Amino acid sequence: MYRAVLLIALSGSAPSFMDGPAWMTDYGEARNLSQKEKKPIAIFFGSGATGWNDISREGRMNQEIAGLLGKYYIGLYLDTASVEGRRLARAFEMDESRGIVISDSKGKRQAFRHEGDLRNEDLRHYLQRFSNPDLAVFHTETNPPERATRFQESGNVATANYETSVRTTRSC
Repeated sequence: MYRAVLLIALSGSAPSFMDGPAWMTDYGEARNLSQKEKKPIAIFFGSGATGWNDISREGRMNQEIAGLLGKYYIGLYLDTASVEGRRLARAFEMDESRGIVISDSKGKRQAFRHEGDLRNEDLRHYLQRFSNPDLAVFHTETNPPERATRFQESGNVATANYETSVRTTRSC
C-alpha cells in the first residue's frame, strides 16, 4: 500500500521529457549547470506563472519544442513581472516583456536573441540549430537578422552576410 502511494506521489512530481525543461529561475545556478552539463541556456522572458509560453505566437509551446528544451537545454525562466526579472531583462537589454536568449554551450556567449514572440515553427528551428554543444559562436544572431553571424561546426565555417552592421557577441 505504501509503495503504491509513493509511486503515485513520485510520478506526479517528476517532470516528464515532454514537459520540457525543469524551469530554473536563478540565473547564476543556470549558468553553473550549463557549464557543468555543457548545455546551452534557453532564457525565456515572460510574465506570470507560465510566462515561458508568452514567447509562442500560438500561445503555447508544442511537444516538439518542449522535448528539445528538455533534452538539449538548461531552461531558465525570468518573470518580467517581478523586480528581479525586470532587472535581469534590463541587463540582457531586453526591452519587451517577452523574448528569448540562447547561450552557447558554456553559458558565456549569446548565440541567439529575439524580443517578442515567435511562431512555434521558428522557435523549433532556432532550438534545433543552437542545440549542438560543439557549435562555436562568434556573433549573436537575431530574428529578424540585425547582425552578421558566423558559426563553425567541425572545422567548416559558414558565414551569413546581412545588409546590416556587425556587432560582437553579447555575453550571457
